Amino acid sequence: MLPRSVSAAAAACRRSVRLHAACRSIRIMAADRVPGVKSVSGAPVLQPVSAQAAAAAAKMEAAVRAQRQQRARALEEAREEARVEAMPQQQSGGHLRSLRSALDRRIDGQSAAKDVVGRALRRRLLGLSDADRPLRLLFAGPSGVGKTELGIACCEALLGRCLPDRNFRRWNLSEFSHPSKFNRLTGGDPNYVGYKEGGELTNFIRQAEERRAQRKGGAGTEHTSCVILFDEVDRAADGLLTFLMNFLDSGAIASGSGETVDATKALIVMTTNCGRNAINAACEREMMRGIRREVLREICDGRWENLGRLGSVVPFTPLRGEGRRSVVTRQLDAVSERLRASWGGAAPSLRLSPRLVDFVCERWEDDLGGRSTRDFIEETVVEALAEALDGERGALTAQHQLLLDVAPGERAGGGERVAARVCAAPEELSEPQVAS
Repeated sequence: MLPRSVSAAAAACRRSVRLHAACRSIRIMAADRVPGVKSVSGAPVLQPVSAQAAAAAAKMEAAVRAQRQQRARALEEAREEARVEAMPQQQSGGHLRSLRSALDRRIDGQSAAKDVVGRALRRRLLGLSDADRPLRLLFAGPSGVGKTELGIACCEALLGRCLPDRNFRRWNLSEFSHPSKFNRLTGGDPNYVGYKEGGELTNFIRQAEERRAQRKGGAGTEHTSCVILFDEVDRAADGLLTFLMNFLDSGAIASGSGETVDATKALIVMTTNCGRNAINAACEREMMRGIRREVLREICDGRWENLGRLGSVVPFTPLRGEGRRSVVTRQLDAVSERLRASWGGAAPSLRLSPRLVDFVCERWEDDLGGRSTRDFIEETVVEALAEALDGERGALTAQHQLLLDVAPGERAGGGERVAARVCAAPEELSEPQVAS
């Protein structure tokens, strides 16, 4: 039996097809009534009476065609969502050990953080977590160490796939610096026009809960409806932080129109840079005890009643050694993916030398984490790649390979630079050499 969302999309698609057929029949009958109309192979050919009629017919046909395409996309999305959302139920039956591997696929390093998150997700999958409140995780640590990415990985582990605006939504709380912007989350006051439209947060939770209930035929039969990510929770305005604390404690949120939305089936992930100095010092002592209270002190700033509402604190440590290399390698692989997406089947393959990875890792800054190397890769690696590919789109094929390596600098004062060289034969790849 097809899920309700798939059946609805299929019915809408069938209605669109019938509408298109009806429009075609009307056009054919109109053609039969126009004097001098000729037929090709017995099929009537429409000859509009006037330019206005021709334009109207073309406009109607374009509208019907666009509607058919939209319905077909909706049907495909519904089928994909049904397939993906069936995965967590299968996973909870006996594949809980794969949670850690699911987190490892997206996040490099941070072994301790992934252990804490994996245990929390396991409790949720088994139905052992507190049913009266949403599952809450606070990711604390320096910038660029994978906090946001781990939130996305949690969505993939619990719901099979991260679908933005359907089962995953992210808000940066630093954008809500003024109380007038709070209405974006919950909807406007009843005294204002448009209050019935609701807010971004309340609408997202309500729609996710409706889909959760439809998936298995009723409420309470699925463990998680959605994942909500609040970035930079420490930068939230005082009023918003108070609202957030009540929301985390009760698991319910009231919209501007007065409707209460249940969020107890949601996973709420918060990120903060608070406590990074304490985390860095604890890493040097290999002692992570006491980090939780230090992080909460900085966020709550004397409001001690909020200490117990933020959930589990998950410390993220600065990346070192292989963790840095893994992040840099992943960033360089993304450059290769962009080349393949742009050039299609004619894209030459990329080969990265180990020296290039080391060269990029040397530019790592602990205060910025992986963000410090992202811009450096754009300015050096991607620039060298663009220089090698400029004007070669027709000459290079999938049989060619591009070697990216570190070469002596050409500017006064020496230094090193990234350079690319084209190779046509596989045997040339044994010892990468880059012409300076």
